[in-house]
Amino acid sequence: MTVTATPEPAKLPSKFWQYLVVYPSLVLSIGGSIPTIWNEVKAWKLGVDRSQLQLVQEQESLWRSNLDCVQQQGVYEADGPKGLVVRVTLCPTGDVLLRYYENDWSPIFKWVRRPTLNPKA
Repeated sequence: MTVTATPEPAKLPSKFWQYLVVYPSLVLSIGGSIPTIWNEVKAWKLGVDRSQLQLVQEQESLWRSNLDCVQQQGVYEADGPKGLVVRVTLCPTGDVLLRYYENDWSPIFKWVRRPTLNPKA
């Protein structure tokens, strides 16, 4: 008669902090996905694709900082090909608002931020 010993089951962590020590990759993967989830929520609230979120946020920032300029500064106009009209507003901050009119339809607005003249090396 042969007696075989049954192996003891592995001892499992019994407290929450022990799981954090035992499974650090779980913590890192959950923590690393929080910014991604946050960006998805912001993009959903704004009604844009996540890949366009940074551009939309920059345009919003330019609108906020230059709103007074749009109401007070003059507008320059240039006629383009095939009924395209571009109206340009130059702000004291150096930022530029472009308004594109195609065949007298509603304008498309696009802010262009002033380029940095002394880029950091």
